[in-house]
Amino acid sequence: MSLEIMLKTQEGLDNRIISEKGIVWSEEERFRNTLVALDVELSEFANEGRWFKVWSVNQEPNTKKWKGMQWKDNEYGGVDPIHGTDEYSNPLLEEYIDAVHFFLSLANQKGWGELLYFAEEAIEDLRESGFDGGLNGAYLEMKRWLCVLAVEVDEENYIKQLGWSKHQFSFKNAWFIFIAIGMVEYNFTFEQIAEAYFAKNKINHERQTNGY
Repeated sequence: MSLEIMLKTQEGLDNRIISEKGIVWSEEERFRNTLVALDVELSEFANEGRWFKVWSVNQEPNTKKWKGMQWKDNEYGGVDPIHGTDEYSNPLLEEYIDAVHFFLSLANQKGWGELLYFAEEAIEDLRESGFDGGLNGAYLEMKRWLCVLAVEVDEENYIKQLGWSKHQFSFKNAWFIFIAIGMVEYNFTFEQIAEAYFAKNKINHERQTNGY
């Protein structure tokens, strides 16, 4: 699935939420709200990644969680286990995908869809060289670029040198680091990311239908 389809899918979800919840806000207010939501999801992703938890015996990423046996009613008024339906989830990937939703929302709001495209060669280069400052360094740098969007004034003079404004440059960098963390550190493929995104987007629509 292409990023273009993901952007359109996210726009549909966002527009539904705004319409059904009766949300009225300025462009700036909406953008800042999305940044806060993204920040929270990134922190939840880090929490499942566990790499920074030096105080814990377990610093391995939380990639498998048992969701429990599924049951069905039987003819005698009790319940029986449904054979073969033990289910597991990947909390790390789930939190990562939640952050993807908000990156896409930011891109839609600003018309920055083209900034989401990245060179796979750059990902492979990082796979070989590693992140400066390790995973902590990459994570904090990503957050720093996102903070630029929230607290610093955009500057058009960046366009002459870089081809993007200050905010565009910052967003592109944050997104690339985010994608690199997923693909390099946790070996997510973009196909896996896209598949998980569409699955979670469907759940998000169901939640809206059910009064989430």
